[in-house]
Amino acid sequence: MKNLITAMLVLHIGGGTVALLSGLVAMFTKKGSSIHRLAGRIYFWSMTAVFTGALVVSIAHQNYFLLMVGFFSYYMTVRGYRILSLKSMHQGQSVAGVDYIIMFLAGLFIISLLIFGCVWLVHGQAMGAVAVTFGLIGCGFLWLDVRRFWNPPADRMHWWYGHINSMGGSYISAVTAFIVVNIQLPQFQWVLWVLPSLIGSLIIGRTIRRYRAKFSAVRVP
Repeated sequence: MKNLITAMLVLHIGGGTVALLSGLVAMFTKKGSSIHRLAGRIYFWSMTAVFTGALVVSIAHQNYFLLMVGFFSYYMTVRGYRILSLKSMHQGQSVAGVDYIIMFLAGLFIISLLIFGCVWLVHGQAMGAVAVTFGLIGCGFLWLDVRRFWNPPADRMHWWYGHINSMGGSYISAVTAFIVVNIQLPQFQWVLWVLPSLIGSLIIGRTIRRYRAKFSAVRVP
């Protein structure tokens, strides 16, 4: 068992390192280019390795907070990857069964994360704020999925915005993990968990607004 946990830690750390590097390449290369697509695939499988390692280690150590956070971050990754297969939803493309399964499983852990966070806050635990923050963010993405699955989007570029939003959220989780592991702030560790999400969300929002304006200008005669 000890050897398995050690192997999973190596897988988790190695996957996280590759994800941080490949994610940067994907962000700063031309969207749709061969390099961007290759970096994106490497990033997806690296985050899969991160999730696999975190899943085994968190269960072995009975760290259910990390287990729930692991599902939350991997949901962002899978969601961003799957949306590339749902580009034609605005034209009536049906949602695959696997997408409902992903949403349901992620929902179980995200809602659990939110509930645990509320309980921790009631008991005066600062990390409860982290759990609630991530839980609310996750619930927001779940609601977006529910809405677009049952009420298909009209914007033909919906997948572009969804891809940026989800993969951006996924990368934020990778950066957050790197920060909290390598930096220690006694009594204020929760700040390191939340701050990357606040900064990253502003950057993602600005990026999506820029692309919305760009695509709208293109459609103007």
